[in-house]
Amino acid sequence: MRVGSIATEADNSKTLDKRRNLEADTLAASVIILLVVTVVQRTVGFGRGILFCRWLSPESLGEWEMVYSFLMLAAPLAVLGVPGSFGRYAEHYRQRGHLRTFLNRATIWTTACGLISVAIIELMAPQLSQMMFGDAKYADVMRNIGFCLLTIILQHTLTALLTALRLVRIVSAMQFVQSILFAVISLGLMWKYPTMNSILFGYSIACLISSVGAIIWAWPAFTHLDRPEDDLVHREFWTKLLRFAFFVWVTNLLTHLFAIVDRYMIVHCAGLTPTEALEQVGHYHSSRIIPLLMVSVADLLSGLVMPHLSHDWEAGRPENVSKRLNVTIKLAAISMMVFGVAVLSVAPVLFHSVLQSKYDDGLHVLPWTLAGCVWYGIYIIGQNYLWCAEKAKLSTVPLFIGLVTNIILNFILLPIYGLHGAVFATAISTCLCLVVVLGLNRRHGMRVDLGTWLLSMAPFALGFGLWPATVVTTAVLAASLLTPWILNPLEQYELKHFAFESLAKVLPVLRRPRVRAAN
Repeated sequence: MRVGSIATEADNSKTLDKRRNLEADTLAASVIILLVVTVVQRTVGFGRGILFCRWLSPESLGEWEMVYSFLMLAAPLAVLGVPGSFGRYAEHYRQRGHLRTFLNRATIWTTACGLISVAIIELMAPQLSQMMFGDAKYADVMRNIGFCLLTIILQHTLTALLTALRLVRIVSAMQFVQSILFAVISLGLMWKYPTMNSILFGYSIACLISSVGAIIWAWPAFTHLDRPEDDLVHREFWTKLLRFAFFVWVTNLLTHLFAIVDRYMIVHCAGLTPTEALEQVGHYHSSRIIPLLMVSVADLLSGLVMPHLSHDWEAGRPENVSKRLNVTIKLAAISMMVFGVAVLSVAPVLFHSVLQSKYDDGLHVLPWTLAGCVWYGIYIIGQNYLWCAEKAKLSTVPLFIGLVTNIILNFILLPIYGLHGAVFATAISTCLCLVVVLGLNRRHGMRVDLGTWLLSMAPFALGFGLWPATVVTTAVLAASLLTPWILNPLEQYELKHFAFESLAKVLPVLRRPRVRAAN
C-alpha cells in the first residue's frame, strides 16, 4: 500500500512538472525577459543590417526588401487572422476546459490555409513575380518564397499561441535563437554567395529551427492538457472565432499595406526599369536600418504601458489614462527627436565610411525617413487609448486614411521626384495617421494637451536636415524644462523627482569604497 502511494505521488509529480511548462510568467519577469532579449535582438539586427548593406549591391538589397515585405504581408493574411485570435480566446477556452479543442481546431485551420497559400504561390509564381519585382524572371524566387512562407507561418503561429498563454520565456528564447541563427546562417551563406537567396534561405532555416525547438520545449505540457468533458459545438465555435479573426485580418492587411505600399509603387509607378527600381528600393532600405530601431522601441514601450492604462481604465479612472498617455507620448517624442539628431550627425560617416558610399541616395532621404519613423512610433503609442476605450475598430481608420493618402501622394510625387517623393509621401501620410488617431482619442474622451500636439509636429524639423532639427530639438528641451508649454508643472516635478531618486540610488553605489584584497 505504501509503495503504491509513493508510485502515485511520483506519477503526479511528473505530470505536475510537465504542466509547469504551461505556467504563465509574471508581469515583472515578462518585462525583464522582454527588455533583455529586445536589446540583444536589436543589436544583432543592426549589425546584420549593416553587413547586408556592405556585402550586397543596391539591386540585391532591394530584392530582399521586396521579399521580406511580401512575407510579412502574406504570413498573417494567408491564415485569415486565426492565430491573431489566440490572445483573445486562448484563456477564454482554457478556463472552460476546451483549450485542447481550441488548439486542435486552430492548428488544423492554420495548416490547411498555409498549404493552400503555398500551392497558390507555386501556381501563380510568374504573375506574383511580376507584381512584386516588376519582372516575371523572378518566378523561381517566388517558388522559394512559397516554402519559406510555411516556416514563417509556423513561427508566427507559435509566437501568438505562446504569448497568449503568457509563456514569455519560451517566446523570448525562440525569438532570440531565430535572430542569432538568421545572422549566422545568412551571413555565412553570403560569404560564399552574396545574393538575396542566401538571406532568404538563412531566414527560413532560422525560423524552422527556432520553431522546432519551441515545440520540443512546450510539447510535453501540451500533450497533458485536460480532455474536455463536453463537446464544443462547431457552429458556435467558428462563428465566435472567425468574427474576431476577420477584424484581426483587416487590421493586419491595412497595417502591412501601409508599411509596404511605397516600395511597391517605386517598382510600378516610378517609370524605372525593374533593375533601377530595385536599386532605389535598396537605397530606401539602407535609410531605414537605424530609424526602424525607434519604431521597435516604441512598439515595446506601447506594450509595456498598455497594462497600466488598462488598469486605470477598468478602475474607472479615464483621466489617469489621458495623463499617462500624454506624458508617455511626450517623453517618447522628445527621446526620438534627440536620437534623430544624433543619427543625422553621424549619418555621413556611416554612409560614406561604413557603407562605402554605396547608398548615397539612402543618405539623402534619411531625414524624411527619420521623421516618418518618429511619427509612426508616436502613432503606435497613441492608438492605445482607442484599445482601452474598446474602440478597437476605429484603430483601422487612421491606417486606411494614411494608406489612401500615401497612394495618392506617390502617384503625384514619384514620377517627378523619384525616391525622395516616395519617402516624403510616406512621412506625410504617417503624420496624418498620427493626427487622425489623436483626434479620435480626443473625440472619445482623451485630453490631448498642447504639449502633445506640439511634439507631434516637431518631427517636421528632422525632415529638413541636421541644423533645423538641432535648433528645434534644443528649443523643445529648453521649453520642456523651463516653460509649461511642453511638460506641465506636475509632469516637470514628477520627472525631476524621478531623476533625483534615480541618482540617489546610483551615487551611493558609485561612491562605495572598494574593498582591497587581503595580502
